[in-house]
Amino acid sequence: MRRLMFRLATVSALAAGAMMVGGRAQAAALPGADGLRAAIDTTALTENVQYFYGGRNYCWYDLGWNGPGWYWCGYGARRGYGWGGGHGYRGWGGGRRGGGGRGR
Repeated sequence: MRRLMFRLATVSALAAGAMMVGGRAQAAALPGADGLRAAIDTTALTENVQYFYGGRNYCWYDLGWNGPGWYWCGYGARRGYGWGGGHGYRGWGGGRRGGGGRGR
């Protein structure tokens, strides 16, 4: 009787282990580039404010969602929000062409 119980327990354990290991492997989904940029923007401890207009701080982003330009600070990767304008917006310079900005 003990042998039968031992064999039954062994077969059950092997079957359970095979079911756990026998499943298909699937890759984990990685965040897209926009999500990664947004996460990087939120980790900044300080913002280098270049200009203040209309109650908003504006910062230059080389890699903003609408291309290089002036965005509300912290909104460079948040598609649809914070776009001010490109080089020359409100007479401001920007990026490598005209002084100032966040090198993102």
